[in-house]
Amino acid sequence: MAHIDEALTTRGGDVCPVCGEVATARIELHEYRLFECMRCHSWSSDALYRNAETSFVPDNYFSNADSDLDKWDDLSRRLASPGHSNRAALDVGCGTGAYLAHLRERLGPECRLAGIELESDRVVQARSRNPDVEIFEGDARATLPELDGYFDLVTLWDVFEHVDSPAVLLKDLVDVLSEDGVIYIQTIHEQSILPSVGRLLYQWTGGRLRYPAARTHEAHHLVFFSRLGIDLLAAAAGLRVRDMWFDRLSRDRMDGSAIVTAVSSLVLALENAFGNGLFINLILERDPSRDTPSLR
Repeated sequence: MAHIDEALTTRGGDVCPVCGEVATARIELHEYRLFECMRCHSWSSDALYRNAETSFVPDNYFSNADSDLDKWDDLSRRLASPGHSNRAALDVGCGTGAYLAHLRERLGPECRLAGIELESDRVVQARSRNPDVEIFEGDARATLPELDGYFDLVTLWDVFEHVDSPAVLLKDLVDVLSEDGVIYIQTIHEQSILPSVGRLLYQWTGGRLRYPAARTHEAHHLVFFSRLGIDLLAAAAGLRVRDMWFDRLSRDRMDGSAIVTAVSSLVLALENAFGNGLFINLILERDPSRDTPSLR
């Protein structure tokens, strides 16, 4: 996808950042547009290109990161297998370093840990919380070449939807993955009920009701993934989905009024009970049936 990188919808073009096919502008939100790919049915936004402002307030999100402890433990259980060991782990978009601290406690001092974080203030917090962990500041793709060695586990918690070229990033992550390593991704599932309702309300009202779509497709999120999009993305990087499951955002980490967070939390809980969710969780591994990307 390198030759069409600049034509991505996230950069002002019309190319789907997930599968590389042409995407069509479907929803106009004044400050930015939402595009649908007719091949993989993922959605994307040109909010970054148009410098659209976000209404997202990160205070609750980062200050309540430990509310995801159950998710972290669930991932550890899913990763536990005779053939997999975590001698080295990398957390991309490590935020304030809460998950890295959890990994250190769980895996012990013999595990080599590293983190990458874009925001300077959170880098300071992550380093303070994890004095024995090397935390790199900057864009993930630009930073990856600076890392030494390979990683048995690479994690992206709520990061992939913020990336303007996820297909390229995923291929770059394979380059730092050990032979038997895995990549874990938690990201937004476009076929969840809330994004679907936001889009439908816009369409049913002929574009007069924009707020729900703007709220469910926030400007700080650039890509919204479908199941098919995930499969195509993984295959293009020489990976396959080893495990997949759905969950939701804890109310403690939501921003907005008490009514909005209460209703959203209830809807997401009901959706989970029926086997779907706002978040899609993926464990990706190398696909032995495909040509394995060469290690550095």
